[in-house]
Amino acid sequence: MIHIITSENRHLYGPQLWAMHEERRRQCVEKNGWVDLVVLEGGEIDDYDDHRAIYLLGFNDALELEVGLRLRPTDDRCMLADKFAHLIAPGETPKKGADVWEASRLFTTEVYRKRKGPGRGERVFECWAAAFELALRHGVTRFVGMIDMQLYPGILNSPIDTRLVGVPRPYAYGVVAGSEIAVSRDLLDRVLEAIGRESPIGYEIDALDLMAFGDLASVQRQVTRAMTPQLSAGAPRDETLAAETLFRLHDNSGEARRIWNGRAGGSRLQA
Repeated sequence: MIHIITSENRHLYGPQLWAMHEERRRQCVEKNGWVDLVVLEGGEIDDYDDHRAIYLLGFNDALELEVGLRLRPTDDRCMLADKFAHLIAPGETPKKGADVWEASRLFTTEVYRKRKGPGRGERVFECWAAAFELALRHGVTRFVGMIDMQLYPGILNSPIDTRLVGVPRPYAYGVVAGSEIAVSRDLLDRVLEAIGRESPIGYEIDALDLMAFGDLASVQRQVTRAMTPQLSAGAPRDETLAAETLFRLHDNSGEARRIWNGRAGGSRLQA
């Protein structure tokens, strides 16, 4: 499961979002050496961390951060187009628009990189799969961003077709290029196939989820269970909650409502 964090549910993720900013400091400033970035009280923050930013975060069972990605609409401004326009070749398609989102600040954590066993390399692709699911629901056709070229060989070997939009240019910390990903259902299916998944990957937790299950870790366990085929039935209440979670997971109408209004059960919520 990848948590989708927007302006609507950001208040539920205070400690987790600060852990993200701290991890960005470790990755971008301390590891990559991008010392010109802004660090406030231990966290890396820039002017694109505003109310329109969407954060995709993956956690382990103990709710320790493992992977993160930031998305943001570009109809008002775009880091690539506005600050690094020299990375865009003449004649390229516009990199700002209602159907274009910018993807940035992708990272994995030391907790994740130390993990052993099956599925160790899947979390980044889960994050991208959740991003593509969300983009398709919002009519987004392209992601734009920037790539440090030392990562490009690995990108070429991934199931995600990433196109350079200009000639790579040297910068203070290496060589960088502007990039674009054409979002499509075929691309999402290809990524899901690569990680052996069929169910939706991303989930947007709301206050009703917390009412039903108690805390973020409990919601994550329930959603993960709903995503995973079960070989045997559980307790009746668990089965009811899992079925309702699965319904919400697949629902695109906005009409899904929680059938339990408390951790111990209770009256049904009205649609």
